Amino acid sequence: MELPEALFRKLEAHALDGYPSEVCGFLLGVDGEVRRVREVRSGTNLLADSNDRYLIDPRDTLRADREARQNGFEILGFYHSHPDHPAAPSIHDVERAWPWYSYLILSSTPGGVQAVRAWRQEGEEMVEEPLHIENREIMEGV
Repeated sequence: MELPEALFRKLEAHALDGYPSEVCGFLLGVDGEVRRVREVRSGTNLLADSNDRYLIDPRDTLRADREARQNGFEILGFYHSHPDHPAAPSIHDVERAWPWYSYLILSSTPGGVQAVRAWRQEGEEMVEEPLHIENREIMEGV
């Protein structure tokens, strides 16, 4: 997955603004040999009070899908933050993941995003997806 640095900065700002709750949203772009994220859209976390779960408002999903199609993109996946936890899927994340989509997880703290990693469901498990953020070497950390 390729993510422009400017879009990463938007995700980072969203994670910090929402801390200590999980934030979530959409990755819009073009699928191919490498997925190229071209836009991000924040979503409403219907479980924000729980601090350790997210559920994107279905109305946001419909809006994001409509916007993506209008711009010649598709929803490639979703992002969410893990406040004070690693950028790896939780059991909750694995249980709710859909095949094909990418899941970008940002490990956030009051001091900033500590790590960002991308995942995809394959069978019953999540496998790490290569992630390149423009002008950065990123896998485990930022």
